[in-house]
Amino acid sequence: MTIFYKGVQREKLYWLSICCCFFSLNITAQALLQKPVSVNLKNSKLSDVLQRIAQSGDFYFSYNGNLVNKDSVITLQVKDLPVLQVLHQLFNNRLEYQEQGKYVIITPGLLRLALMNTDLTTDGGTLSVSGLVVDERNGERLMNASVYEKQQLVSALTDEHGYFRLKLKAGDPASIAITASKLRYRDTTVHFLKSVLVSSRYNADSYKNNKGRGNQVERTGLGNLFISTRQMIQSLNIPDFFATRPFQVSITPGLSTHGMFSPQVVNKVSLNLIGGYTAGVNGIELGGLFNINKKDSRYLQLAGVFNLVGGNVYGLQLAGVHNRALDTVKGAQISFFTNNAEQQLSGVQISALHNETRHLKGLQIGLVNVADTSEGASIGIVNIVRNGFYRVQLSANDLTNTNLALKTGTHAFYSSLIIGANLFNNAKMYTFGLGIGHDFIISKRFYLSSEVDYQFANTGSWDDRWTRGKLLLNLQFNKHISLLAGPVFNHYKHSGRWSQAGYRNVTVIPEYPTPSVPYQTKDWLSWEAGLAFQSVFKPARKATDNSTSWYLGTAVTGGIGWKQPFRAVWGAELSVQRDLGENLSGIISTGYSYFPVDKNELIYRSGDTYVYARSLKVIPLRAGIKLKMGQRFYISGEVGRAVGNTQPYFKRDNLFFSYTGFKTYNAFSYAAVAGFSFTNGLEAGIKYDDYGLQTNYKQFALRLGYRIKLSKKVI
Repeated sequence: MTIFYKGVQREKLYWLSICCCFFSLNITAQALLQKPVSVNLKNSKLSDVLQRIAQSGDFYFSYNGNLVNKDSVITLQVKDLPVLQVLHQLFNNRLEYQEQGKYVIITPGLLRLALMNTDLTTDGGTLSVSGLVVDERNGERLMNASVYEKQQLVSALTDEHGYFRLKLKAGDPASIAITASKLRYRDTTVHFLKSVLVSSRYNADSYKNNKGRGNQVERTGLGNLFISTRQMIQSLNIPDFFATRPFQVSITPGLSTHGMFSPQVVNKVSLNLIGGYTAGVNGIELGGLFNINKKDSRYLQLAGVFNLVGGNVYGLQLAGVHNRALDTVKGAQISFFTNNAEQQLSGVQISALHNETRHLKGLQIGLVNVADTSEGASIGIVNIVRNGFYRVQLSANDLTNTNLALKTGTHAFYSSLIIGANLFNNAKMYTFGLGIGHDFIISKRFYLSSEVDYQFANTGSWDDRWTRGKLLLNLQFNKHISLLAGPVFNHYKHSGRWSQAGYRNVTVIPEYPTPSVPYQTKDWLSWEAGLAFQSVFKPARKATDNSTSWYLGTAVTGGIGWKQPFRAVWGAELSVQRDLGENLSGIISTGYSYFPVDKNELIYRSGDTYVYARSLKVIPLRAGIKLKMGQRFYISGEVGRAVGNTQPYFKRDNLFFSYTGFKTYNAFSYAAVAGFSFTNGLEAGIKYDDYGLQTNYKQFALRLGYRIKLSKKVI
């Protein structure tokens, strides 16, 4: 609890004339701690005494309620003494005081330390400074104190005996200034001319639990995983000193051209062969696997796996897996899996899986997009906007009599996920696709929805394409239910040259091939009508996830193939998962999938050769991430390779095929999953698997799994 006291109004500006050797006149405002006050109180509570001092000096006191005993009885009689002297008398020099505006802030007194047995030696082109850091009160040797030289950016931590050694470039010893710092001790910088007393802070486990100092990037899951304990201690000891340099090279965090001082240096060019941890970048930063910045990133940051910035991003963040800024992004975040701008996005986020920000002032493009407040647009399958809505719509049109759509976003811009079917046996048709829309609000009960959607259609195969433009009038019955109807413009493309029995014949083509026409199109006006159920997303709970647990997971899958001749597909999985904090986990998985074929007759193209359709038994090896979107719901994405049994290959010569031999199946593979994960270890969801971009080995599957916790660790 922080307490404020306001003093009575007095004259705010004092004029002080000082005759100097040049007989000049300086006019300054008198400092709060130097103001004279008069107090005459007997047997009064400490809180009343502080209030009287504040009134006498016309300022506020600010202090933690646990710092002083407000109910203790005090007798204070002073006349025209400076506030600082009165406070020292009142608290017996135990506390310290700072001025900020019209406030006097009371803080705990910092301890003092000393440099003992210091020694300066010269060895060729280097100077060596060594010594001990001890507590000035009791002589206790202090471990993990930072000792550094600001000009040469050389630093060291004291060992368990309080010993340190610095190696500096040779020069005039009188130009060397050594600073010793430690949490909860006073900082002091001295020139190394003789034995001196230096101040800093405190040892103990409070390094890890300290909330008032240090920086946020080291308390993230990824930061805790890749930043060493010694670097975290250094950040706590030296929270406010930062330098700039033109260039740095790191192999790993701590193993860099700036050594342990790397997190205190902002560079114009930063090259991290595996990964690096710096104060920031003001130019370009390249990381083989990752880049971690304590402060801001400007203007280009590229990493093979992830970028993590503790401040703002100005420019472009590009990563193979994950980008995260703990403050604001003004520019672009582009990654294969996830992007996160924790405070505000003024620009664009593009990923295949997930984008998130608190305040959106730009564009998000991804599978799932999340924003607390949106002044921009989110394009994806699911858009969770806290000032927006989600709408489940059931409708019918002239081609499909059963359609289900999920619409998420804001009235200004929303996205739709659509699935549909025509359930008549003699005119079967199946569709799925995406759409975007905008609502024109007419009144409290009426609004117009203008929408465009693009769908894949199956009238014998999934090669048909269906584009629609709609203008729907909505009648809002109550808070959650509305009725909708309106005209639709349709453009349909049928990829085949003939229709198939039992399926809809949308473009009215014959049942036999027409060689001169490879596909048919049709444009027409039609209708759509239905019922919608609407609600708003609940405010997000900002609980901090610091889990770093390990899990072993198993699962079974069963689904359908993307195209003929593959129908039922089944398989199994084995995975290892490691939580990285912030609801993010890393996954490595393998498994087995079986694509059965009844007849080995179909030949389809794969590059410049042709593959004889055959049952495939494939083993994938993939890596990816898993992201919790709520208490139970999650999404995940993985990429890797798939290896299978041998396949016969053919080459075509005019209309004839010649056998070229067998090849082991080996192709790029990826997967995406959305599902629910329960506290008892069970998981259930849907999965899309692709075992080769140019092949038909793809499936939509149901997934049922179980995970076992191997270890539990909370940072």
